[in-house]
Amino acid sequence: MRLADRRVKIVATIGPSIRVRENLKQAIEAGMSVARLNFSHGEHADHLQVIKDVRELSKELRAPVAILQDLQGPKIRVGKFKGGSTELVPGSEVIISPEFLIGEGSQLSTDFMELPRSVNVGSRILLDDGLMEIEVKSIEGPRVFGKVIHGGTLKDRKGMNLPGANLPVECLTEKDLIDLEFGLSQGVDYVALSFVRRGDDIRRLREIIEQRRPGTRIVAKIEMLEALNNLEEIIRLSDAVMVARGDLAVEVGQSQLPGWQKKIIQMSNQLHRPVITATQMLDSMVDNPRPTRAEITDVANAVIDGSDALMLSAETASGRFPFACIRTMHEIISEVERTTDLYYDIELKGEFVEVAESIAASACVTALKMNASAIVCLTTTGKTAALISHYRPKAKIFAVTHTYEPLNRLEMVWGLQTLTIRPYQSAEDAIDQIEDLLLKYGMVKTGDRVVITLGLPVSERAKTNSLRVIEIKKKVEIVAESQLPIRCRTIT
Repeated sequence: MRLADRRVKIVATIGPSIRVRENLKQAIEAGMSVARLNFSHGEHADHLQVIKDVRELSKELRAPVAILQDLQGPKIRVGKFKGGSTELVPGSEVIISPEFLIGEGSQLSTDFMELPRSVNVGSRILLDDGLMEIEVKSIEGPRVFGKVIHGGTLKDRKGMNLPGANLPVECLTEKDLIDLEFGLSQGVDYVALSFVRRGDDIRRLREIIEQRRPGTRIVAKIEMLEALNNLEEIIRLSDAVMVARGDLAVEVGQSQLPGWQKKIIQMSNQLHRPVITATQMLDSMVDNPRPTRAEITDVANAVIDGSDALMLSAETASGRFPFACIRTMHEIISEVERTTDLYYDIELKGEFVEVAESIAASACVTALKMNASAIVCLTTTGKTAALISHYRPKAKIFAVTHTYEPLNRLEMVWGLQTLTIRPYQSAEDAIDQIEDLLLKYGMVKTGDRVVITLGLPVSERAKTNSLRVIEIKKKVEIVAESQLPIRCRTIT
């Protein structure tokens, strides 16, 4: 089994467990496709070193890796406590206020200055991903008085959710804008926007990116009730979507989460946007070397539902077995893809708006009817390759170019593997190089049919407008295992 045979991608969060260069290398070798940098934690200097190491390792291993900058957003948190925590006892009275510099006993501090204006009598305040609940009884000036419904140990800086509240805050905070400027200056491939509520949140971020670094893509994190009311608009305006199940479960209620997860994935598939399923996918492996049966099923179902990528959070950021987590996720995904009919979702109703859409659909139908082994997209942006991915063909999909940057971005997209060739001046030269690489790397064999999409004339770098079918006639020896790109090697 090779990493290149896996279709669904793996997003691994970078943290203390895998931040150093040698561990990042092991993460890539284990199957990481996307490196997520969580800007809720860490300093810019830490993230800068990770970006530098990932870019260098990516070229060294010939394994493109997308870098995803995840902005913190207007995350509401409790403050710090004297002694680091306080005990919330069911039925007890508490006071929550931004005026408390430090919490103690029944007094809870918060960094959310607008809390008194954001809640009403009867509102629910959920703490630590919904593990604890407080019901608002009265509001007096800057103080919110409440009764503990579900208690527990509340530690410093745990999250606070106000389900259904219309928060008077901007989606991009001052911290986010500073972090975004840093991320764009370092050439991140994707920016994930937290707590998206409406299309205008995406539009504002898009304006900033277009001015600073137009190639960077936007991932909309769906984790608010308000976002569900504007779901189609948000997905259409984004380049990719994340089902952020932690805060989303708190917002909609845990019993409704599975239904919403399926709906978000389905709509993203229909609108041709890559979708990431995230949060607690292998959570027990933070401390244990093996997952639970429920987690194995959860990962498998996310694959079957149509996810382009699955995300590991604390499992790789701070867990004890980060590489085992990546390998385990790879094994589960690969087995589901091997034994389940997930392919050929080719919808040909309606008109194609662009030539590239028509070529992408034609390539998939041609590969199906001619039993082609691979579809190869000669590309400079990766757009046609991504369009082909949305049809979920059974044939392997390769994006091939002589520039490296678009290949990193494509690591988020289902089924796409990427190859680099030398600069070319003719279609024949490019196809000759492609044929050599596929044979040398063991991706096809002599006699196989391959569908190729490209723009003609090649010398003018035309947009994709043509499709060719070739039969592999050459006989080229597969290079030694140690000389193959890491994802083309057989793993055990």
